[in-house]
Amino acid sequence: MQEKILISIDTGKHSIKALLKYQGQIFTIMFRSKLQKVERFGIDLEPNSYHVKFGVNEYLIGDMVSEDYSDFTLSKTSLLHQLSIYTCIAVLLEKAKIPLPLQSKIHLAINAPINVYKDTNLKEAHRDLIENSHQTILISVNNRLFSFRLDNVIICFEGMGSIYDQMDQFKNKTSIIVDIGGLNTTLCSFKGIQPLFNTMTVSNQGINVLKGKVGKVINERFGLSVSADDLEQILQRGYLAHKGQIIEESKQFIEEIKREHLLQIIQFAQSREYTFNTDSIHFCGGGAYLLEKFIKEEFPFSNVMVNPQFANAKSFLKILEIKANG
Repeated sequence: MQEKILISIDTGKHSIKALLKYQGQIFTIMFRSKLQKVERFGIDLEPNSYHVKFGVNEYLIGDMVSEDYSDFTLSKTSLLHQLSIYTCIAVLLEKAKIPLPLQSKIHLAINAPINVYKDTNLKEAHRDLIENSHQTILISVNNRLFSFRLDNVIICFEGMGSIYDQMDQFKNKTSIIVDIGGLNTTLCSFKGIQPLFNTMTVSNQGINVLKGKVGKVINERFGLSVSADDLEQILQRGYLAHKGQIIEESKQFIEEIKREHLLQIIQFAQSREYTFNTDSIHFCGGGAYLLEKFIKEEFPFSNVMVNPQFANAKSFLKILEIKANG
């Protein structure tokens, strides 16, 4: 029997995270969710950046693309997410050294926003885009041609964290998952491993909003304008540097803004009847890593998941394994 190729992909507004499982091995990839159309692209590629040709156009995807090309729309039924998913598949197939004939099928699980997951029509439109209307997908990634088909793609909802990757840990508990992403923060309560439909909720308080707050304070306090690329670096480093000098004062107000941002996420949850009276509270997503210090201050007994960026993708992979072997 042919070994199954299982791929799970979490297409975030900040980063794309993906896992491939084949013959007992797991391969990973993560790159920034940025897409720029290019022509006659000839410069050397940096890590986590990909030159993609799809149809008659060519694109640059990943870390090398400016922050100005970040996607701030709510939809994930977009060219960015379509090509990011295809790029993940191609790169992972190459990493795993999997030779595929033209019509080989891949078992794929991807995420969708909760509003899409709840709506049959939106979900089917999302699936149809990624499946390329059941046509063979031809894509060149870093000048290597790949062809594959995608059928029966599994759509998973965002904000499940490690629930299905670590089912034994959750099955006898009530839990809350707080997924702090690039654009949104998604919350969901679980009874065991069963999501509670009415608790699925989304706020716009992702990390991009936090960047905006930091940029506004820098402009008001120091009279400096900062680019989207500057803000990405400032947030990761935790300070502002100007003309080669670190502005020490910036460290404190950036910490204050981060703390306040987490408190606003908590206030939003409480406004949606989240009491946090549960056995366990878990934080995931790239924002959880960035705000971990303040999460631990507010919820000392909570869990910030290990490699929180990959928490959702691991659960998608577990769901995929169960369905593919069912």
